[in-house]
Amino acid sequence: MAKWQAALIGCGSIGSLHAQCVQQLDAIEMVAYCDVDAGRAQKTLDTYGGRYATADVDQILADDALQVVYICTQHDTHADFCIRAAQAGKHVLVEKPLALTVEACQAVGRAVADSGITLMTAFKMRYYDLVQKVHELIPQPSLVTMQMMDNRWPDDFWANDPVRGGGNVLSQGVHSCDLLRYLAGSDPVSVAAVGGNYYQKTGVIDNMAAVYTFENGAVASLVQGDSHCPSLVSKFYLQAFAENQSATLSARFCKLVYQQAGQDPVQYVGSETGFLEENRAFVDALNRGLPAPVDHRDGLLATLMILQGFAALRSGQPQPVAALL
Repeated sequence: MAKWQAALIGCGSIGSLHAQCVQQLDAIEMVAYCDVDAGRAQKTLDTYGGRYATADVDQILADDALQVVYICTQHDTHADFCIRAAQAGKHVLVEKPLALTVEACQAVGRAVADSGITLMTAFKMRYYDLVQKVHELIPQPSLVTMQMMDNRWPDDFWANDPVRGGGNVLSQGVHSCDLLRYLAGSDPVSVAAVGGNYYQKTGVIDNMAAVYTFENGAVASLVQGDSHCPSLVSKFYLQAFAENQSATLSARFCKLVYQQAGQDPVQYVGSETGFLEENRAFVDALNRGLPAPVDHRDGLLATLMILQGFAALRSGQPQPVAALL
């Protein structure tokens, strides 16, 4: 069976991680590399092997030998590159967030539907081994809490730019919202939120606390920001509750404590998995001609959950979520 021929657009740290993962998979190979910095594209080619490096996205999209495109660029470029790749008939794995606005996410969805290509939004945290263990142990939680608190982002960090990156709460909060929706097993109905811009000079919302309700009755809380990473529980901290059950994830989701009423707690130790597993799932979907397990709708809902959180904190009123689709 011939290997899928893939190109990487965006040769920064995340792009390099995906190139490493592709090297470990039998059914796909990365053969072309594109970056606004031609030297970085060439360096990535030299590291991982392939046919060519370029600074010209059009060259990648016009190359009929390429069947798959990985989009690992700055956030404001995702939608445009996804749409153009779909129109060129290329399957896509795009890093989170799918896009920074609902309208851009919806435009990507239309391009996917029109072209029939497979698009996967890269929410690697679904594939952490202990996140999947929580999902197995408590498949229908009544309450989920998620905290992702980073160290303060530098003022000049590109992802802090409201146009290019959207700030920490949007940029990383889509991961958190996708996890909440994945574990709740349902679409979000509404969100109430507080927070705002406390110190980031670009004016982005830098810290938010939100409560989401879901169609199946589950409730979830989110604390997202970049005030300071807490050493006790780490940057990532999640709890799930059901009747007489609780699960607590800490240590960057590498430690899980599960307990049922009347029984001793059980501890599991894992690792920061995710990148290889999501790549394997993407390639498996391509091989089997199936939709991506995490698709453009998942990307849209994660962005929408954060943006409606912003709308709720600005208005002081709960806001609808999935009903807007």
